[in-house]
Amino acid sequence: MKSSLWSGGLSALLVAFSAGCGGGALDTDVRDVNEFLAAHGAGRASGAPARPSVALPSEERWEEDPSEAPKILAKPLHAEAAVRLSLLMNRDLRASMYELGIARGRVVQAGLLPNPEIEVSLRAPQDPFQELQADIGIEYDISRVILMPLRKGAAEAELAAERVRVAGEVLDTAYRARVAFYEVQARQGVLDLRSRALAAFQAGFAAAEELHRVGNLPDVDLATQRAAVEAARIEVAEAENTLLDARERLNLAIGLSGEKTSWTAPDPLPPPEVDTIDAAGGEKKALAASLELAEIAGRMQAAGKRVGMHRAEGRLPHLSGGFHGENDGRAWEIGGHVTVGLPIFDRAQGRVISAQSELGALRERYVATATAVRANLRMAQNRVESAGRRARHYRDALLPAREKALAETLLQYNAMQVGVFQVLETQRRLTEAGIAYTETLLEYWKARAALDQVLAGRHRALGLAPPGVGSAGMGGGAESSAGH
Repeated sequence: MKSSLWSGGLSALLVAFSAGCGGGALDTDVRDVNEFLAAHGAGRASGAPARPSVALPSEERWEEDPSEAPKILAKPLHAEAAVRLSLLMNRDLRASMYELGIARGRVVQAGLLPNPEIEVSLRAPQDPFQELQADIGIEYDISRVILMPLRKGAAEAELAAERVRVAGEVLDTAYRARVAFYEVQARQGVLDLRSRALAAFQAGFAAAEELHRVGNLPDVDLATQRAAVEAARIEVAEAENTLLDARERLNLAIGLSGEKTSWTAPDPLPPPEVDTIDAAGGEKKALAASLELAEIAGRMQAAGKRVGMHRAEGRLPHLSGGFHGENDGRAWEIGGHVTVGLPIFDRAQGRVISAQSELGALRERYVATATAVRANLRMAQNRVESAGRRARHYRDALLPAREKALAETLLQYNAMQVGVFQVLETQRRLTEAGIAYTETLLEYWKARAALDQVLAGRHRALGLAPPGVGSAGMGGGAESSAGH
């Protein structure tokens, strides 16, 4: 019987040890998240960005950058390259991966058998003719073994929900990098326009100085030309600062610092695409793809399991049992025992109430999130359609008209039929129209990224710009309704 006792205990220890060795590692978590994203994006719409995947260094080399990163940084960046870099180098995303390991550790811990407790005591008899007596007892928590499947089930449901949350973080990281890259392209475009306007004003001022020198230009016109040059110089400086801020936001979204921030992004914002938005089926797709809803559903499942587990804890008497051996100096006497704790006062009422409340809160949050997903999808769709129409109107109608107006005004100025003020005003309107076109393109691409993000499963923190951002260069009046 003694041999059976120790062999049983050894078996339990081996099971516990093997369960502990099955703990999750960073590469396991990364693989799980990538597999989830791949499965989640199996039915994505054509033309949508490819489903992002994460690749991180091993836990032993966590301080190093992935080998793929320097190769990407060696070339001029584009939007997809910025997204890829963010998934490789963003430290907040890596932190989320480690947080996933916390939930995995809880699953492992919930599946471990409890340790046996051994009690040994020695007694010295009063009778000098009796030998030293010894007692040995082994106690085991039977209740914990019975409840172990319930605890593990709840922990596994929580891990599944945590995996969905981290997959959402991957999409959020990619979205922030994409939008930040669009911002850099737009600010670079505005700086180019301001610089070209400054160059035009400087050329005009040089010509004005020559005309003034020979007495063909009054002082007031020369002073006006000079003021226009100085104002344009300030606007260029402001545009340069705005571009630097945009670059830093992209560096932050990717996780770049030091020498890695010297990247280049030569491509301007592309023109708007011809979008075919499925307004009727969009909501259904967005709800089916929503990672937020999937995460809440997973946490509801975990909360439901915790309600059942706590109820079982409250109803099940605490059970423990073991074996007891006593040596009276001549022989061992072995027996067993069972201890039962009566569930009279503490029946886990508080834990049941907490779990039920958590389940109710999650149920309400699920409905609220579904409403928010629908609203954000409609907002993104409207913004894509509106910004796309306005951008095409700028490109096809307003900008050519402004360029034609400037050319005609310069001809009349050379013929001394208009003054310098009219030339400056026409030049200013052309520059502002170009900037407004760039801002509208930025609004379009941000809305397009937001729409793809909602359809990919994330609706939070989309950061849609308010409508009408690009109306500054429309010149007011009838032009302000262009594209509608």
